[in-house]
Amino acid sequence: MIVILIFGIVAAISAPPMYNYLQSNRLQTGADRMVADMKYARSISIATGQIMRFSNTSTGYTLTNVGTGTVIRQTNFEHDMSLALPHTANFYPWGMADATVYNVSNGAGNRQISLLPTGMVEVQ
Repeated sequence: MIVILIFGIVAAISAPPMYNYLQSNRLQTGADRMVADMKYARSISIATGQIMRFSNTSTGYTLTNVGTGTVIRQTNFEHDMSLALPHTANFYPWGMADATVYNVSNGAGNRQISLLPTGMVEVQ
C-alpha cells in the first residue's frame, strides 16, 4: 500500500513537467517540419525553374506551383499549433525568396522562423 502511495505521489509531481516537455517538443517538431518544407520548396523551384508559393493560414500551410496551380504539399498543424498571421512567400528559380517572418506557437511557447531574401531559412 505504501509503495502504491509513493508511486502515486511521484506520478502526480512529474505529470506537469512531462506535459510541458511534450508541448515544447511538439512545437519544435512542427517548426522543423515547416522549415524542411520551405527548403523543399526552394529546391523544387531551382530544379524545375518555376516559382513555388508557400502560403499559410493560422491552421496550416500549402506549397503550390504558381505556374500550374498544382498543390505540391498541404499540411495542417497538430497539437494546438498555430501561426500568428497569414503570409505568402514565393521561391524563385534563381534561389531567392520573399523575405518573411513566421511566428509558430502553441501552449509551450513560440518559435520564430525567418525566410531570408537569399532563400535560406532560420529558426530562432
